[in-house]
Amino acid sequence: MDKLSLKELAVPMIKAIDSFNYLLRSHHRRTAVASYHIGKKLGLSNDHLLELVIAASLHDIGALSVQERDMLIQEDVTNPQPHCLMGFHMLKSFDVFRDIAQIIKHHHIIYKDSLNIKEGEVLFASHIIHLADRVDVLVSTDKHILSQKNAVTEKIQEKVGDVFHPEVFESFKEVAKTDIFWIDINNMSVSQLFKKIDFSLDFELSLENTVEFALTISRIIDFRSKFTASHSYTVAHLAEQIGKYFRFDEERCKKLLIAGYLHDIGKIGIDPGLIEKNGSLTDDEFNMMKLHAYYTGQILSELNTSEWFREIVTWAEHHHEKSDGTGYPHGIGKEKLDNGTKILAFADVIAALLEDRPYRKGMELEKAFSILREEIAPKISSKIFQVIEQNKEEINQVVIRCKEYSLNEYNSDKSLS
Repeated sequence: MDKLSLKELAVPMIKAIDSFNYLLRSHHRRTAVASYHIGKKLGLSNDHLLELVIAASLHDIGALSVQERDMLIQEDVTNPQPHCLMGFHMLKSFDVFRDIAQIIKHHHIIYKDSLNIKEGEVLFASHIIHLADRVDVLVSTDKHILSQKNAVTEKIQEKVGDVFHPEVFESFKEVAKTDIFWIDINNMSVSQLFKKIDFSLDFELSLENTVEFALTISRIIDFRSKFTASHSYTVAHLAEQIGKYFRFDEERCKKLLIAGYLHDIGKIGIDPGLIEKNGSLTDDEFNMMKLHAYYTGQILSELNTSEWFREIVTWAEHHHEKSDGTGYPHGIGKEKLDNGTKILAFADVIAALLEDRPYRKGMELEKAFSILREEIAPKISSKIFQVIEQNKEEINQVVIRCKEYSLNEYNSDKSLS
């Protein structure tokens, strides 16, 4: 594969999660900017500053619903533990993010409580993000941010030594005296923020690292609902298996695996309530849901600079396109759909038909393949479907294994949360 650095892969994902996030748009960015200023004032090493900013940029990914979002943006959070633990479990499997996951696990830690926890469990960066997060929550959109400097600082000061770490507060108090701290919170972009940091973690990713990172990103989307907990994992492994039937080489099959993990990343921009709805979507709701394919393309577009990633981006963006031009969002026809796109499209539909949904149980294999044969295959590729149908028992076993694995992971994480 072409050499791709962690920075080239991670920064676009972090930007997208902030920009498109339906639940907490801009909150991650604002908290990360505040954390950066405080961390710099504290004299953190470059490595620790980078981990702090990445963790702040992802700290609330474990928030799974509008109700949880609304709770988190209150001045006093009554039960932050579930989303902290969910965020931790989403990221912990990616070895490079091990400490970042640990920071997120405790980013609502009460300072006085941390004094009774074993040394090494709560990383110092968690205290920084806790304070920075509360700063953003306290800032009102009804008044100019510079008019709120003293009021916000005084509110934070009331809880120093009890809720907030005294050393973190002292550095915050110093940077908060400057206008630039507050102006940057409102205006500094994620790209500008990361340009200020020396990316010492900017190592070249192996194919295995890239697959692990894509799996980690998929969990940010899929674990928002028990009904999608296994979806991207199943789609990815189905696409990889079908690619083997068509004699894709090993590297290209891994591309299909990565595209499967990333194909629904655009759902970060969709109301989770639509995914959980126990009934048919209205026309307006369906049109809103359809935007996820467009968002996927927008989120992954920066990866097009890598020749190696270009096919993955195309397959993921086009996974709802049809050969007859009735797909979305582009409505492109068969002349622009390659076999990789068609394979991913079939994998997506097969997984969806065999999985449980809020309004129905997963279909029996024969019923699902009847729908595929009569309704789906003519719109994508009857030729590819013939090969898939010849291997439907093996396809079904892939779905069963993926469902068991993913739901075990999801239920384990939920029980710990």
